Amino acid sequence: MKTKPWVNFCQREMALTISILQLAVCILAFPLYLLNFLGLWNRFCKKLFPYFLVRFSVMYNERMASKKQELFSNLQDFVGPSGKLSLLEVGCGTGANFKFYPPGSRVTCIDPNPNFEKFLIKSIAENRHLQFERFVVATGENMHQVADGSMDVVICTLVLCSVQNEEQILQEVFRVLRPRKMSSDNQWSADEDENQLSRLMKKSRDSPFVPVGIAGFMTVVSYGLYKLKYRRDQKMSIHLIHVRVAAQGFVVGAVTLGVLYSMYKDYIRPRFFSVSKK
Repeated sequence: MKTKPWVNFCQREMALTISILQLAVCILAFPLYLLNFLGLWNRFCKKLFPYFLVRFSVMYNERMASKKQELFSNLQDFVGPSGKLSLLEVGCGTGANFKFYPPGSRVTCIDPNPNFEKFLIKSIAENRHLQFERFVVATGENMHQVADGSMDVVICTLVLCSVQNEEQILQEVFRVLRPRKMSSDNQWSADEDENQLSRLMKKSRDSPFVPVGIAGFMTVVSYGLYKLKYRRDQKMSIHLIHVRVAAQGFVVGAVTLGVLYSMYKDYIRPRFFSVSKK
């Protein structure tokens, strides 16, 4: 059977379109390749990234202010013998966390990008309740400038996702932390630890439409396979297509309902109850 001429024409048109798009992407990306080849790309990114992070940190703190206040609320409990909290922030960036630290904290900052220093000075000027110790240009995997057991607290936010060696940075954090004795109230108990089933149940309560979608998908597929031998004159391929469409439709419907439920829970319900309380 010969291929129709218009099919060949469409294939040639598609191949030409893809080639044009690839050429356009290469042209647009050529300056980046050139900067990388000349060894200037990393330097350019290090200079530009702080300006982006300054704007991003403002928006991020507005959304995460209550969560950060909750996370950093117990920092004062770790004050050492000196009576002041010695705090090390790894991957400090522009100092977006400074305003959440307890008054009188002695803050040491570490970041591999030296261009953050001027932004840190500005943040310190805006947070007079802190005592700024120094800014160290180093990676979290190699903090040899910080003495062993010299810090009460080590903080790193939005950092571990971008490090090269998570195990090594955690070893460094353990090294610089001052040893503490655990009280009987703070000892870890295996019985209190969440197991896999409890975590799964918690996630199911938070997103109930996920297990509903999975259960519906399995039900539709199981029923379709059961009806396979009763399909009579219907082709197997047609029957399987119907089963697939029904299963996918159930999953898409569950995902859609889940998104709508999340929007209601996160945006509509809080506003409704806040207005009703007022």
